[in-house]
Amino acid sequence: MDSDPAGKSANASERVFTPTPAAGVAGIGIAIIAQELGVTKDTLRVWERRYGFPQPMRSSGGERLYSQEQVTKLRLVKRLLDAGHRPSKVLGQSIDVLQHLAESSGVGQDAPDAELDYLISLLRASAYDGFRFDLLKRATRDGLERFVVDVAAPLSARVGNAWAAGTLQVYHEHQFSEAIQSTMRSLMRPLSDVVRGRGGRPRVLLTTLSGEAHGLGILMAEAMFTLSECECVQLGLQTPLHDIVDAVAAHQIDVVALSFTATLPAQSVAKGLTDLRHMLPPHVPVWVGGSSPALRHKFDDGVHPVTGLNQIDKTVAEWRQLHLP
Repeated sequence: MDSDPAGKSANASERVFTPTPAAGVAGIGIAIIAQELGVTKDTLRVWERRYGFPQPMRSSGGERLYSQEQVTKLRLVKRLLDAGHRPSKVLGQSIDVLQHLAESSGVGQDAPDAELDYLISLLRASAYDGFRFDLLKRATRDGLERFVVDVAAPLSARVGNAWAAGTLQVYHEHQFSEAIQSTMRSLMRPLSDVVRGRGGRPRVLLTTLSGEAHGLGILMAEAMFTLSECECVQLGLQTPLHDIVDAVAAHQIDVVALSFTATLPAQSVAKGLTDLRHMLPPHVPVWVGGSSPALRHKFDDGVHPVTGLNQIDKTVAEWRQLHLP
């Protein structure tokens, strides 16, 4: 199960540039930056105090304001931290060093594809109708599986990279997410109806836990489960644990599938999975995937990492061997 791009939820219209009284330089407020990066304001203050970066300006009212250069560096820092790098090793580095580190570490890299580059160019130019049309054209040509693996997942990585570099804005990401989800659902709907009519198993419940507000990864997983002829029950995002447990009983669920991006703290991932595992019936496993580094850790029995969209079909086949006659 893959992930959404870079984990931002701020609305572009909320971005406020406030001039500093001393230098007249525009800056972006701490609340907006924290929301964009998916970190807390306290985290930014701790980095400032402990590592000397960022170094904000101040508004006339004392609010921390960040220059565009610092925002670009913070985006690179966040992507490196999401990939497992330590704050002490990256926060003191220059942008050039961070970019080299990202390249050498393979952070967010994806295979060359001229068609994907063209889609990004349409998005960057705000040619939204053209972007949606070309997306649908490729989806129609390639089919659902190839569209998910070859377009949706790598395009998500490219959008995240472009955001980190400051060449795409938050509203571009919202447009991307809306278009990719609409395209995938149009492809999935007929197949889902047939699978539901046949009662395909395992019956898979898909959602995210509270605090995980990014749904592209779980939607891509739903597409792959549907292609594996599983009946999917989609609960949406940020479902409380007790509601997940109730839905498992109400829909006679065989498997709970969850997706995690790197925006949710590792402690929250671990606690949420531990609590959910204890609340669910023993025979209902929890399958987890996504970009969160927390998924590299060992979990309780009954919590199984699925390492990539391509592994879903194999995981389903193994479940059927154990549970179906």
